[in-house]
Amino acid sequence: MNRKIFKAKNIQQAIANIKEELGSDAMILSTRKIPKKPLDPYAKQMFEVEAATPQYKDVKSNSNLNHGDLVESLKDDIADIKDMISIAGFGNGMRNMVCNHFESVGILAALLRAGISEAKASDIIQKASCLMDENVEQGTKIKSLKKYVMHQCLNQIATKDFFNRNNRSGVPNVAAFVGPTGVGKTTTIAKLAARLSFQKKMKVALISVDNYRVGAFEQLKAYASIMGLLCVPAFSSQDLSCALDRMKSMDMVLIDTAGHSHFDKPKIDEILQLIKTDFRISAHLVLSVTSESIIMKDAASAFSVFNPDTIVFTKIDETKRCGKILDQIGDIQLPVSLVANGQRVPEDLIVPDKKQLLKIILGKGQ
Repeated sequence: MNRKIFKAKNIQQAIANIKEELGSDAMILSTRKIPKKPLDPYAKQMFEVEAATPQYKDVKSNSNLNHGDLVESLKDDIADIKDMISIAGFGNGMRNMVCNHFESVGILAALLRAGISEAKASDIIQKASCLMDENVEQGTKIKSLKKYVMHQCLNQIATKDFFNRNNRSGVPNVAAFVGPTGVGKTTTIAKLAARLSFQKKMKVALISVDNYRVGAFEQLKAYASIMGLLCVPAFSSQDLSCALDRMKSMDMVLIDTAGHSHFDKPKIDEILQLIKTDFRISAHLVLSVTSESIIMKDAASAFSVFNPDTIVFTKIDETKRCGKILDQIGDIQLPVSLVANGQRVPEDLIVPDKKQLLKIILGKGQ
């Protein structure tokens, strides 16, 4: 290979110089940021890129050449270039951050592909870079940065196994699931009821306070009948109090509420007033990961009047960009209790710990 080292003030300029001199077939062999000299701290930032032109005729003529190594090298170079291109489309702040921490290019691109926002991904990389030893060898820099990035992500995640609790006080644990229309509250409740009843051997009952959606109670009732669980409607506070009185021997009572647009404050307030009883009712915010981040954020803000105890994320099987979960956790500051990943009852329900949730966020845990 014809190797040559190119120096430039930024990666884009270096790649342009490489293409001009070596052609479009040139391969990137290595990149590094040139450290500023201690005696010249105001010197301009420079980058060093080593490139080469592959000798294709040698590949064909020399049977002893390790073709597999060449292919892997080409794959790595292509991946690096793709990462650079994907980041180049973002704002100046992102590009400046990459210039200061060039070893982060691949990691940053992976976070963005997972669906983590530009601001969140940049913040994670910045904090992780600050924790790294400045004297770490170039060859181990990326591996070290990955470790600190994972630590940063884990530090921002909170989970809670909220529902695995028996009735020891003579009062059942009562949980209401709230959230926008179509996020999967009813199906999630059915999955959880089956899990608690069959796997945990807990006494579970269901209540529907949804009198808006046609067939809402019938759907929940159908699930309950299959599982042999008590299920009743309650469309007023008085009805709900009476129903809860009947269920005092239960370990867990799950309440299905009507879904409303996060813009419909009167309807949300109506649900809030309905579930105000003498019983302590915990609220759990259900959000679909298929929604846009801004819609999830607005919905979380609208339903914050319930003072939710946990977040439940649904439909992670319908998207490859679950990274937005990390943004929501950071905004809402609540632990995640459940993650739903399909329509099967009760199989498609996860009670994640922090590491498992991080795998889901990065697209590796479904």
